[in-house]
Amino acid sequence: MNTTAPFVEMGFFHVYNRTNNKESLFKKPHHKTFFLKQYKKYISPYAYTHAYALLGNHFHFSIQIKNIDTIIEKVLSISVGLRTAAMKNFLDPDYGIQEKLDKLIINQFQNFQNSYAKAINKDLNRTGSVFQKKFKRSNYDPTDRFKLLQYYIHHNARKHGFVKDFLDYPHHSFTEIINNNNSIIDVQKVLEHFGSIQEFKRFHHANHFDEEFQSFDLENLDLRGFTLKLDNTQS
Repeated sequence: MNTTAPFVEMGFFHVYNRTNNKESLFKKPHHKTFFLKQYKKYISPYAYTHAYALLGNHFHFSIQIKNIDTIIEKVLSISVGLRTAAMKNFLDPDYGIQEKLDKLIINQFQNFQNSYAKAINKDLNRTGSVFQKKFKRSNYDPTDRFKLLQYYIHHNARKHGFVKDFLDYPHHSFTEIINNNNSIIDVQKVLEHFGSIQEFKRFHHANHFDEEFQSFDLENLDLRGFTLKLDNTQS
C-alpha cells in the first residue's frame, strides 16, 4: 500500500497518523474538540470528510479532495498577506496543477498538525513534536472500499479492544452522521454511497470481533478481502 499517495482532484484517501513514542494524543477532554476545530479550519475547505476516529495515540480520516475550481476559489478568498507559500505556488500558472495541488494539501495537513501540537504544548507546558513526522495517506477506489473504510474507521476502537460495542466509543463520526450534524462530516456525500441512513446503520452493525477484522494490518490493508457478516436484526 502506498502510504504517501499524491493527493489528486476528486480523489478518495484514507489519512492517518500516530504520535511519537505512542504518547497520548489527547491529554485533556477539550483537546479532542480543539483537534476537530483545527481540522475544520485547515482541511475542510479543501476536502470532503466522510469519517473520522480519534484514538488514544492516533487518528483516522476518510476524505475526498474537492475539485480544482473550488480550491482555487478558496485560495483566492484568502488575503495575499495570509497565503502560505504553497497557496501562492498553487496559483502560479507556470507549474502543473496536479503537482501543486498535492503540495497544497500536504501543506494544509502539516499546518493542521503543527497548529494542534503548538497549542497543546503551550497548554501542557511541554516541548517537542507530537506527531510522527510524516502523516500517511493511501488512495482507494470508492466503488469497492468506501463502505468498508467507513466500517473500519468507526469500529477502530473496538478493533483495539477499547470497547466491545463500537457505539460505546464516542470519539468517531458515526453519531454525527446519523444525526445529520455536518460540522465536520459531509453527510450527503456519505449517503451517496449507502443510499439511505437506514442502510448506513445496517452496514455498521456487523458481528463483533470477527476474526478477519481483528487481524487487519493497517500498513498492508486490503479491504477488498474483507467480508462483513451483517446482523440484520440491528437498525
